[in-house]
Amino acid sequence: MNPTFKPRPPLAPQRGSSLAGKAYWAMVQRVALTAAAIDVGYIVLFLWLGSLPLAAINVISIGMYLGAYRLIQKRYNVAGLVLIWLEVVGHSALGSLLIGWDSGFHYYLLMFIPAIVIANTRGYAAPMVLALLAYYLGLHALSSHLGPLDPLPARSVNIVNWVHICLVFAMSAALSAFYRRTILIAEARLRKQATLDPLTGLANRSHFEALSTNALARSQRDGAPVTLLLCDVDLFKRINDQYGHAVGDEVLVAMAKVLAANLREGDVLARWGGEEFLALMPASPLDAACATAERIRAAIEQTPLDVGQAPIALTMSFGVAQVHSAEDLQAAIARADKALYQSKNAGRNRVSVA
Repeated sequence: MNPTFKPRPPLAPQRGSSLAGKAYWAMVQRVALTAAAIDVGYIVLFLWLGSLPLAAINVISIGMYLGAYRLIQKRYNVAGLVLIWLEVVGHSALGSLLIGWDSGFHYYLLMFIPAIVIANTRGYAAPMVLALLAYYLGLHALSSHLGPLDPLPARSVNIVNWVHICLVFAMSAALSAFYRRTILIAEARLRKQATLDPLTGLANRSHFEALSTNALARSQRDGAPVTLLLCDVDLFKRINDQYGHAVGDEVLVAMAKVLAANLREGDVLARWGGEEFLALMPASPLDAACATAERIRAAIEQTPLDVGQAPIALTMSFGVAQVHSAEDLQAAIARADKALYQSKNAGRNRVSVA
């Protein structure tokens, strides 16, 4: 034996990591269960219409759908999808050949078109759709040439056709609604990730700037004063070094909650970076903003944070500056930052005005 030869590892379950991929496979699982439930009804229908072969086929179909569901549940996604394909392709062919093309079994093949396009990740959608088209046309030609192999009365075939039409419409609408809802949830999650700080849930820098632009535009029209409040957790590096970064994260979350609780609903609050927080306060004169900052400062000083084995005494320093216009925002942030450093240099745990 070649000493360098290494046997291949056993086939591992396919695990999709993307949000769209997870949504797709969840949708496929739902399809498998729904189709199995529909096949139970088909067994009753074909027994009533007197077609024992089609009733037997639906028993097999239920087993295939449940098998596909189980495979996908265990993350053998490709194997589960292949089993569903085999069931639909085979079932469509057998139904069309046994009781005729007019029975409408071929409608289910059309549902694969959006599924192929949605699932496509390697550029195979067009060839697969063309292959499906060739199969569809070939099945039509064969059914027309042979005629029904196990014919039912015309009235029974018409009943089957109408059942198929209704079910395909219902399933298409349900799957479209499910996938649309999944996309909307994904969009909301991505929007949240793009605009909010993941730790504190406050606005991030870019979202703060967008919200501030709108708030400043409204304030300029009303002629109302606007104030910036920039604050910083004192000696935050010492907290991280002494208690660890996990406790440091708890401190930031707690500070965000205190700030949000003491600011007004119309104020724009953001995590500005590290242990810094920035608030834009529309319709707030400088003295009112300073009073708010002082109230927050006192609340933090008087309430140690209960984490770990003992409460941690915390303080915050504040810098306050007036914003004169939308064009003045960056300059006002710089002034507030300067005032914050004045608070730090003066011994921390205080409010300074630019």
